[in-house]
Amino acid sequence: MNIAVIQTDNLPFNKAKLSFLIQRAKKEDAKLILLPEYVLNRFFKELEKMPVSFIKDQSKHQMKLLKQLSKVYSVIIIAPIIKIVKNKKYKTIVKVDGEKVKYYYQQVYMPYEHWREDKFFDVNESNPMVFTFENIKFGVMFGFEAHIEKFWQFFNKKNIECILIPSIGAFNSHKRWLDILKTKAFLNHKYVIRANRIGSFEDWEFYGKSFGIDPEGEILSILGNKEEIGIFNISKEKVKEAKKEWKFLELSKSLKHF
Repeated sequence: MNIAVIQTDNLPFNKAKLSFLIQRAKKEDAKLILLPEYVLNRFFKELEKMPVSFIKDQSKHQMKLLKQLSKVYSVIIIAPIIKIVKNKKYKTIVKVDGEKVKYYYQQVYMPYEHWREDKFFDVNESNPMVFTFENIKFGVMFGFEAHIEKFWQFFNKKNIECILIPSIGAFNSHKRWLDILKTKAFLNHKYVIRANRIGSFEDWEFYGKSFGIDPEGEILSILGNKEEIGIFNISKEKVKEAKKEWKFLELSKSLKHF
């Protein structure tokens, strides 16, 4: 099946642009659409200066749009969006399949002085999102969470075959991200699809370069640093072949004495 990554900047409230991008992806026979972080809402450093009521209205409008576009184009959309509940701010990933909506709440936030998401967002305990589509088992987590081994262990227990990672990478982190996720894909026998934002905030540049990696740790393709749509074809058989050839997960399960 084909997965489309829509690599874009902050999206406007009107549906024309996102509708156009999804229509292009649909022409490539994509059945699942993945968006990066902070494209339906503003970057969190901008959100810090906004009233909670404005963020809530913004997300409500974007959710209505996602449902409409999912129905019109018969696609599943996976997208990060801020959810406001009783003035608490949650960073979530939503899975939209027509009127069917499922949320995952981010569990681990950036704690760094230049990027204090942990001071801005609230936490609602939630297991990582998993679902099956076209007979392929998917797992979903935020970019920062990909550094935490417990998420990979969770996905292995669920026999996940493809991990979807919306992210917002800046500065000079592309090579590190690529090295980490190539290794994770190979050692865990999984496809990894990363969607990364473009654009800027003050002197911060979000570089794009979204990519897909197969279960052998090989790069499917890497996008550039402009608005672009990436189409990644994934195969359940490829996952089975990698598991059979390398056996890393099988060998790990055999170590029951520690």
